[in-house]
Amino acid sequence: MICKSVLRKMPSINLDYLESLTDHIGLYQHATFGVPNLDFGYTTDDNCRALIVVSKYFDLYNEERAIKLARRYLAFLQWVQREDGYFRNEVSINRQFLDEVGSEDAQARTFWALAWFMNTGVGEDLKGAAKQMLERFLPNLFSLQHPRPWAFILKGLEGLSKNKTSPVPLDHVKAASIFGERLLALYKEQADASWRWFEDIMTWGNALLPSGLFSAYKLTGRKEFLTVARESFEFLCEKVFEREMFMPVGNRGWYHKNGTKPVFDQQPIEAMWMLIASLEAAEFYSPEENLERARSAVEWYFGKNIHRLSLYNPLDGSCADGLTPQGLNANRGAESTISCLLSMLIAQEKNLLEFRLPKSAGVKH
Repeated sequence: MICKSVLRKMPSINLDYLESLTDHIGLYQHATFGVPNLDFGYTTDDNCRALIVVSKYFDLYNEERAIKLARRYLAFLQWVQREDGYFRNEVSINRQFLDEVGSEDAQARTFWALAWFMNTGVGEDLKGAAKQMLERFLPNLFSLQHPRPWAFILKGLEGLSKNKTSPVPLDHVKAASIFGERLLALYKEQADASWRWFEDIMTWGNALLPSGLFSAYKLTGRKEFLTVARESFEFLCEKVFEREMFMPVGNRGWYHKNGTKPVFDQQPIEAMWMLIASLEAAEFYSPEENLERARSAVEWYFGKNIHRLSLYNPLDGSCADGLTPQGLNANRGAESTISCLLSMLIAQEKNLLEFRLPKSAGVKH
């Protein structure tokens, strides 16, 4: 538990905008300014992440509309799952599948989301649907060949290991060893004294990679996983914190080994994964420093950033799509809003920051 004296007041967590991006099919992917852009339709990526947000919101605030939204996102995921267990990812506004099989990221991200959904306080009927999807996907688990999907799988395995009421038939420790070894091998191949990283480039969701190894260590107890998680996380923090301000890798060319880190565009998903990884790091070493990193990652959304601008609009719960050289990216799509809302919910759950109560919520804790 974090001492109340260090808490900093934040705005309320608002689901209005997320709800406005959701129709009877699922969650729209993009928005032009704050208006849904129907040209881009829906993605599994966004619907599975939104499922985590609304279920966690329900756990904290006991608001029934969160269950209504969870049911909608689960229905979308059921619809896009193929008979062989894989998930399609992109769907047009007229309900046409735009891919035969979604990306590896989409597969593993959905596994992570469904696994953690199983630990929330939603009804057993909804968890039953999630479990059925997970079990259908299991035969494909070890087919994924890229590092971020491996890390997502490790996050999902950690989630499944916590569920004692509806276990999914999988040896979590053995699976975690396999995926942890894959990340470890990649790190040993790429890392050297001046570049302690898994690839020769830093792109998106960077803190997800050490976060995956933190999960591997929790599940297996293998010290080498913790050692590399710490080394890579500290290297990342050296690159993305400047004067205690979070400054993520920009997406204009990404950050190549022996290159220069681009400042822009800074994306909301980076702050979310930095928050998650910082909280995990705090469990094992330097808790004060890592908890402050976690706070800084969340406060990035509210103006503790290079432009001193808030990306979050508390009036509707939307989040700008990032920071550009000119200021805010005025579009407010699903990924950005989900990243911000999930960060706020995690920070509230961990008593990291203090948020004002939603007006309509019936608090459970």
